[in-house]
Amino acid sequence: MPRVLLIDEDGGHAEQLGRKLAERGLTVIRAAGSGAAIAQLRNRESVCDLVILCMTDRSRPWLEILRNLQHARLQSGFAELPLFLCVSRLPLGIDVQLQIERAGARYASEE
Repeated sequence: MPRVLLIDEDGGHAEQLGRKLAERGLTVIRAAGSGAAIAQLRNRESVCDLVILCMTDRSRPWLEILRNLQHARLQSGFAELPLFLCVSRLPLGIDVQLQIERAGARYASEE
């Protein structure tokens, strides 16, 4: 069963999204913030196929957080990296969306 690391600071949103993912046959591991997610990604015993980063507000440095998450996974020494998906309920500018894509992640709007 594919494993998903869900990074979401909004507990209610994380629960709802986690349920939807589980209904689709995915095993969901939740991290309440980027620090916990980085520790999870560095853990060699924790393998995930997909990392979903929920971007909850515009005040956070999301591109830096994404790079830190990707770097943490590289440090774990796994040959294959998980796919990264950034989702947002807020409209982000096309410039941010392009930067996410250029970083090797995908972007999806919840609108």
